[in-house]
Amino acid sequence: MILFAARAFLSALITLFVVLSAPNAFAQTHTEVLVLSTLHQFHGKDNSYTFEELSEIVESYRPNIIAVELTPEDLRTRKEQKTKVEYQKSIFPSADKIKAKMVPMEPAEPKFSELVGLIRASDSELGEKKPDAADGFSTYVDALYGYLFDHWRSAAEVNSARTDALFEVKHAYQNSLYGEKQEKGWEGWNSHFLEKVLETARANKGSRILVTVGAEHSYWLREKLGEQEGIRLIDAETFLSLASKARDTTTRPGDSNARSVSPGPDLTSN
Repeated sequence: MILFAARAFLSALITLFVVLSAPNAFAQTHTEVLVLSTLHQFHGKDNSYTFEELSEIVESYRPNIIAVELTPEDLRTRKEQKTKVEYQKSIFPSADKIKAKMVPMEPAEPKFSELVGLIRASDSELGEKKPDAADGFSTYVDALYGYLFDHWRSAAEVNSARTDALFEVKHAYQNSLYGEKQEKGWEGWNSHFLEKVLETARANKGSRILVTVGAEHSYWLREKLGEQEGIRLIDAETFLSLASKARDTTTRPGDSNARSVSPGPDLTSN
């Protein structure tokens, strides 16, 4: 009964947030978009943003469409993902439950291999030509993720402006260090995501679209989507803070907030 009441309260808060911030006439001509950062396999290790919470967020937002970080073929077959396990554990079941359509954001072949190839080539070239620089960057990335996992306390913090800023700095440094191929691959990958979201928005005006994407991509997409006419970009940090407050009202005394996480690989799709 307590869990049911909590979910009802959460749903009411979400609905109120959306209604108050989007007059009807505006909503009919603009497509609402929420970019939701995911942690891939680390939802299973980070107690502040679990697979269960990810499911609750998706179901409470109740999007008409979910743009997913998968290729067309992987989405069609619902291929089991080794890294992006949030799809099997949370997003696919939640999409089915709320009857949301899913659209793929990753490119099909040959573009997929072309973009991944650029990034992998830049990684290989730096490792061969400047191994110390490559090792230094790896140490930086480990330190960054160590800091983030130590300081993230909620889904809202994973989706915060602070997190976005840290990942923007990380990729500016990465592009400058690894060179033109790295930047071309990174920009091309994100640009394809953006193109697919905008294509979906144009075909479904007035709808609500949830974009589920690895946390490192979110700063890029939020900036670009915020510049688009016809798109009403939801502030993820504010939205998720409301959801967190609703859940906090039902926390039982003695519930454990223990965390057991370790630094992991980049939360990108490559």
